[in-house]
Amino acid sequence: MAKTPPKSKPNDNASPPEGSELIVIVQEDAGIRSAGPSLASRSGRKVSGLNSIMQSNKASFSPIFGTESRVENISGAAAETLEKANVHLTTFYKVDTNKNLNEVAKELLNDGIVEAAYIKPPAEPPVIIDEDMSPPDFNEDAPPVTPNLVSRQIYLNPAPAGIDAKYAWTLAGGKGNSIRIIDIEGAWRFTHEDLKVNQGGVIAGTQSADIGWRNHGTAVVGEFGGDENTFGITGICPASNTRAISIFGPSMGSAAAIRKAADALSAGDIILIELHRPGPRHGFATRGDQLGYIAVEWWPDDYAAIVYACSKNILVVEAAGNGAENLSDGLYNTKPAGFPASWKNPFNTANPTSNAIVVGAGAPPPGTHGRDHGPDRSRLDFSNYGARVDCQGWGREVTTAGYGNYQGGGNEDFWYTDTFSGTSSASPIVVGALGCIQGRLLNRSKPKLTPSTARNLLRTTGSPQQAAPGRPVSQRIGNRPDLKQAFSTLSIGGIVKIKEIKEFKEKEVKEFKEKEKDKELKESKEKEVKEFKEKEKDKELKEFKEKELKEFKEKEKDFEIGGLIKKVVLPGAGGEDDLQGRIQQLEAQVQQLSHFIGSENRPDLHARLFNEEAQGDTDALQKNADDAKGLKDNKDMETL
Repeated sequence: MAKTPPKSKPNDNASPPEGSELIVIVQEDAGIRSAGPSLASRSGRKVSGLNSIMQSNKASFSPIFGTESRVENISGAAAETLEKANVHLTTFYKVDTNKNLNEVAKELLNDGIVEAAYIKPPAEPPVIIDEDMSPPDFNEDAPPVTPNLVSRQIYLNPAPAGIDAKYAWTLAGGKGNSIRIIDIEGAWRFTHEDLKVNQGGVIAGTQSADIGWRNHGTAVVGEFGGDENTFGITGICPASNTRAISIFGPSMGSAAAIRKAADALSAGDIILIELHRPGPRHGFATRGDQLGYIAVEWWPDDYAAIVYACSKNILVVEAAGNGAENLSDGLYNTKPAGFPASWKNPFNTANPTSNAIVVGAGAPPPGTHGRDHGPDRSRLDFSNYGARVDCQGWGREVTTAGYGNYQGGGNEDFWYTDTFSGTSSASPIVVGALGCIQGRLLNRSKPKLTPSTARNLLRTTGSPQQAAPGRPVSQRIGNRPDLKQAFSTLSIGGIVKIKEIKEFKEKEVKEFKEKEKDKELKESKEKEVKEFKEKEKDKELKEFKEKELKEFKEKEKDFEIGGLIKKVVLPGAGGEDDLQGRIQQLEAQVQQLSHFIGSENRPDLHARLFNEEAQGDTDALQKNADDAKGLKDNKDMETL
């Protein structure tokens, strides 16, 4: 159940902390215009009260979005986007004064032209500072040569551990070529040895002298824009151009910085908002533990500035914040005191969206740098989450420039860290991924991503969020970008030249023909072998038949001769004397026939002579013939 938030009343007596901003929204139909140190109304409304408040409090009214006439010239798709979001840029003013902001806000709300007057808590960098990230000993010397630290930048590696920036680098434009990026926060050190090549320095605002802001800005820019060389770190999109705008200085603030960045960029370029601030959970109070801190778009002027940038098709990447907050909580639907009546919670996805890409913090792979922060891509306990969060980056163990807890010494230009953390470290990883994509699209002469297409791509591709104990995936921080998958989705991956395609096809055809030839040869050989075997089989069968036939004929011949002898010899049963008598009779008959058949030339006629001689005994011969036939049948059966 959502808690009722403590109200930050503009008439509280306590003076807001340093860095707070007083924002005024005037009624649109009043047509308020700046007129030197005072204000005027184009519609004829009475403005003497506003001018009196300004004079008595020694305050100045600065139009956040530039001169009113300039804003009025916005037209086309940008104007339609602003109108759809119910954003009227000419109504926003920042009030600068040395007086108590709460008291000034109370006076302003009593003026009939003022629609809203609210105080924004100080913006802070969304970084988690560990004990070992305190500044190093300035008396120590840095090593004479900085080693190459790319191997420690595991977020550059293929998915799912990294975003596969190294793959993007192999493609033309994939290093972010010709893409411009502006980082919005407090301070930087652009003299750092790894931030010298593709940068344009600070182009607006006044840098904070605080070393914490300076280390933070240096670390952020190092992640996506670090120089490509043989030492130190390398940025995710090292060929992109990097500049910076500080939120500090006269007439500045987070919304004004976003507007100035949008005016300095073109469609397809990128703005990074490295800020969060205390939300309503703990009464908008500044806290060392950052609990309850939220993304800056919840405040109306920051929301309007982001919508303005997105209306120009500039990509805006925004840290979700380190408050451990569920941004989908109903708490954020409650309109704070001083907000305009038309305000709607931008964290609620049912309301119009700013179209910024909101980034949560996920755990790196366990064992990175010898430490374990939970399952890879699981929500880190400090990260805000909810339906509004689009994607995640590494929220721990990021190796980059700055801080000096990995490599220190007496000169900040040689400082490096490998423990940069928070949604601070997560957001630049997404910026780097988008820089690679936009550079590749530009190289291919394809339309660059718009805010809506970029959000959709990051939500529908990448390595999925994983659960951790007590932190289920329903606590949404989204996917970690995967550049190879994104390029494939956009059809801008590796390109094969026509010549290479032709050679590949020719090789395929050649291999196919060789395989076909081998197949035909094999089939031919198999056919030959089959035919040969069949012929061999026929030959063996023929030879076998011929052999059988020959053996049969030989046996048949032997049988016929044997049978003839039996015909001649067997008839009669007179014993030895009878046999001798019959032999003599046969010899006599042979002698009688010898003058017809030359027995010396026709020995085969002997059997017939014997046969004819034996015709005289018809019954005996017939019996012998029957016996012979039976014997022959038996022999045939044995042979078969």
